[in-house]
Amino acid sequence: MTKVIPAILESSALECRRKLQAVRQLTDRVQLDIIDGELIENRTVQPQDLEPPAGLKVDIHLMVKRPKEYVMPSVKLRPYTVIVQYEGAENVGEAIEKINSNGIRSGLAINPETDLGSIGELLAVVKHVLVMAYPAGFAGQKMQPAALNRVAELRELGFDGEIGLDGGVAAENLKKIAAAHFDVVNTNSYLFGADSVLTRYHEIMEGLN
Repeated sequence: MTKVIPAILESSALECRRKLQAVRQLTDRVQLDIIDGELIENRTVQPQDLEPPAGLKVDIHLMVKRPKEYVMPSVKLRPYTVIVQYEGAENVGEAIEKINSNGIRSGLAINPETDLGSIGELLAVVKHVLVMAYPAGFAGQKMQPAALNRVAELRELGFDGEIGLDGGVAAENLKKIAAAHFDVVNTNSYLFGADSVLTRYHEIMEGLN
């Protein structure tokens, strides 16, 4: 069964906490998106601005220029997974090694058209690959079709860890996402933009399973 994970991308710690409270009514796992304003022209709440969310498994997606510097502040949030965005970041391999050495599951996030041949060595040391539905940055963009092929391509390369989709979720493409067989699907705008987050969450679940 595909797990639906709410993704939170917020510049305000207060709004982030509000959404975390809403997530607790839906599921036991959430993703926090962290952007530094350098890798991408956007800036979100930073790890040091937050407290460990009680009762939730937290995936932290680092969309930052220097991910190695973000590992320890992220570890203090007691995360389930720390995911490093591949494109444009410095010393990605060293950041992943540091995550692993702290006993945390590591993950790698890739944009939809990134050459998988360039990440072969990293696939051998991560437990999770997060496929972006569109280039990392702002929520609410439309899914690029290439993202839906990534599960099959990664399995052909021998990757047997967890594969997630980040973004692009909408009513009209739930069947296509389901057919791609992602292990987890992250959703932000489509979920939190609904009048009833609880109802929308169950609609997504039903559409994917």
